[in-house]
Amino acid sequence: KAGNKTGFARQHSLNPAALERAATIRDQLKDLIRQAWGAKQIASCGGPTKWYIVRRALLKGCFTQTARRDEVNQNAYQTLLTRQVAKLHPQGVLFRRRPPPACVVYAELVTTTKNYLRTVTEVDPSWLGELCPQHFAATPKATLRSET
Repeated sequence: KAGNKTGFARQHSLNPAALERAATIRDQLKDLIRQAWGAKQIASCGGPTKWYIVRRALLKGCFTQTARRDEVNQNAYQTLLTRQVAKLHPQGVLFRRRPPPACVVYAELVTTTKNYLRTVTEVDPSWLGELCPQHFAATPKATLRSET
């Protein structure tokens, strides 16, 4: 909706092509919801003050792709399912965040000479036990339950 989309994206360290793709996918999803359920109007999650709702939904749906920041090496993460060590991808927005997020959901684990988490979203570690109690112990560390 902004007049200068590229300028806005650069100002906020966002990828303009990715934003355009996200807008296209959003429009497609809205059309599908309207067709499938006959929805006349689709409400937003409520804006920036309620983005935690979206982040909680991402965690609930993608809990197998979560990683926790290493306590010793603060720039590294360990995936909770496969225990692989990875860093945030340098082109990601959260890469420059200080301190880095304690826990993230990632869309892709990229392996080059190192492992990188790409397309990440910060999540609250305490949500793991709350939203996925069958897989994570409800502790401050939110450890993966062992299969016995």
